[in-house]
Amino acid sequence: MRKIAILGFVLLLGAALASAADVPTLVGPAGAGQSVIPAPEFAVLWDQPLSAVNTGAYANQEFGDFPTYSCFAADDIVVPAPGWTIEAIFVPNGGWNGATSITCASMLHFEIWADNAGIPAGYPGSGTPAWSLAVPPTDGQITISIGPGGIPADVLATLTTPGNLAPGTYWFVFYATADFATCGQFGRNPSDTTNGFTAQWINPGGAFGYGTAWQAWTVLGVTNTDTAFRLEGAVIPVTLQSFDIE
Repeated sequence: MRKIAILGFVLLLGAALASAADVPTLVGPAGAGQSVIPAPEFAVLWDQPLSAVNTGAYANQEFGDFPTYSCFAADDIVVPAPGWTIEAIFVPNGGWNGATSITCASMLHFEIWADNAGIPAGYPGSGTPAWSLAVPPTDGQITISIGPGGIPADVLATLTTPGNLAPGTYWFVFYATADFATCGQFGRNPSDTTNGFTAQWINPGGAFGYGTAWQAWTVLGVTNTDTAFRLEGAVIPVTLQSFDIE
């Protein structure tokens, strides 16, 4: 009986160790939990809700300890005239490989990039986005809620200083900076919408073996063409132009 008990313990320990990879992986399992999605606080400008059929998570994280695995997902938005004032951003996320909460991250990044012929005109760390915010999870602008995987991974940013966007096509990027060894892995969830271009994905360090350029995020095996997120705010009022009458 003692040998059986020891064997059972070894098997359980092996299963626990196998649940987390040695290096970051591309895809997290579908979530079994119920996502807690906050109601909009402002007018909804753009909404790509969490998929009703695919709650898997796809690699999207800056790793301090595995920098060549750092990777980022982007999805396009179209801002109509006369423009937007963005006051809140909601992003659902999944966690795996030992992740317990996105509060483990050292920084949360929200970026909006200009369009370059159907792909973002840059990637995190490569240049200057059209708008950005980088804050720790403890910042007063951030609210964390339970994601579809059942852990605190969904992120709502209520902006102290709203961001203004002129009319045009842009690309939205969100990611966490978190070490794999201590925080596990976080990734973006898909949406069932089919807006604009297919979402893009980039691994600048090339460690995943898919090159180092932007490409359709369907390379990760996801069939959904959009990522899930919501932008809230207001349409920029049209400013009356002054003129002289002679």
